[in-house]
Amino acid sequence: MASEISEKRRYGGASFEDRQADRRERLIAAAIEVFGRWGREGATVAAICAEAGLTARYFYESFPNREALFLEAYRAVQAELLTEMAKASGPDPVRSALTGFYAGLAAHPGLAKVFLLDSHGREPDMQAAGEPTAKKLHEMFAPGVTSPLALAGMRGAVIQIARTWIAGGFVQPVETVVETALAYARASAQAPAKAQGG
Repeated sequence: MASEISEKRRYGGASFEDRQADRRERLIAAAIEVFGRWGREGATVAAICAEAGLTARYFYESFPNREALFLEAYRAVQAELLTEMAKASGPDPVRSALTGFYAGLAAHPGLAKVFLLDSHGREPDMQAAGEPTAKKLHEMFAPGVTSPLALAGMRGAVIQIARTWIAGGFVQPVETVVETALAYARASAQAPAKAQGG
């Protein structure tokens, strides 16, 4: 009997669980596209489902609401951005990290909007979801810096430069943006030794 049920749950060689996971991934990818195109407020469940080629039934099978999907899309975007940054290499690790960061944003403008524009100033669960990435960015952009004030200043500068660049349509070359941000990243390492202790 159990084997019969298992067979019924298979379709086209894929199990129900595999198909469900595939639909979930399609919805996340669609959400990133739609959020990037129309902004968070303009991305309706209907628009996301249309982009994914799925019905609302499948949306609610995977997510309780649109906010839950946006949170997963935000996590996916962070992972993609960190992957892009890992590809960058060079003799100067900080410059390489910044180049990977800004180049990744320019290569994926939809991701950039989700990551830095529509997520700005949002609810606590969004902030919590961003903490692991923020820690990794600190390690890459300001290695060895421990001062909370210095790190806050560096992060604020690097992120605000990115937001202004994105909102302006990525007009300046990546190299120019990197050089601008690099000055702030370097400055964080010059925080007084006493401050670096915490």
